[in-house]
Amino acid sequence: MKRDTKQLVIFSILSLLLLSPLAYLAGTQSSTKNDQSIINSIKNAYAAKPSPSPIPPTPTQKVYEFSKYTPPQKTKKSEYKIFMLGDSMTDALGPHGGEFSENINLLYKKNGIGIIIDNYASPSSNILSLDQNMRKEIRSWDVDFKPMLDQDFDLVLIESFGYNPLSQFGITDGIKEQNTALGKTLTTIINNNPEASIVFVATIAPDKQTYNAANNPGSTIQERTEQADERIIYLKNHISYAKFHNIPVVNIFEKSLSNQGDGNTKYINPDDNIHPSAVGIELISKELADFIYNNQILPY
Repeated sequence: MKRDTKQLVIFSILSLLLLSPLAYLAGTQSSTKNDQSIINSIKNAYAAKPSPSPIPPTPTQKVYEFSKYTPPQKTKKSEYKIFMLGDSMTDALGPHGGEFSENINLLYKKNGIGIIIDNYASPSSNILSLDQNMRKEIRSWDVDFKPMLDQDFDLVLIESFGYNPLSQFGITDGIKEQNTALGKTLTTIINNNPEASIVFVATIAPDKQTYNAANNPGSTIQERTEQADERIIYLKNHISYAKFHNIPVVNIFEKSLSNQGDGNTKYINPDDNIHPSAVGIELISKELADFIYNNQILPY
């Protein structure tokens, strides 16, 4: 019995010795596989990802910078819309052009065409306010207009703003400011509405002897002359700018001069000696309508 027990113990010990290396090898292989799996996972996590295809840049529209005016090619329409820009000298024609509208519609009616006029002129404003005025709502008389640049139009008439000169700059720098503002305005309009036609307008001439006398009766003739001369400089520069840049211009200034070369008083309102009289509005209205029609600025 003792001998059998002894043999059983020896057999158990031998079995353990034989099986232990196999277990060790199996464990080692399993551990090795796990380690390799972890290594592979780490490698995959840090592996360089393929770079996404570059997004092509969005093409930007080329901004037109005004230099010389080229009239757009226009086709005949059954109805045209005209916008007017200026100060109180233009505002005097009324929110929809008054006599100007009557005259031009009478001309175009023969060709079966209607004309709509919106007057965006802003009293007491100078040329430097024009860019802002085109971008905001304007109240003309008792009519509210949406921002000009948000609307469709076929023709814009730009008056000189000469009756609100840039006195704070002096004549030389003031004229430079006027030219810069005109260039900026034209760039904005053409980029916003390249199909629209542009025409400059030079309004009636002031009378040096009586300029603003009703509002300032104590002024001397020399003071009135100096004020009138300053406004004439801006009016004439507006005309010169138009001619140099190939812009059509309605030269009402020249048509309103007396035989003595001064502003003809029949065209000037005697109540303030500044703005157009009823006869002056009649002249402005006729000259604008005739110029647009005779030159086919709006084709018929």
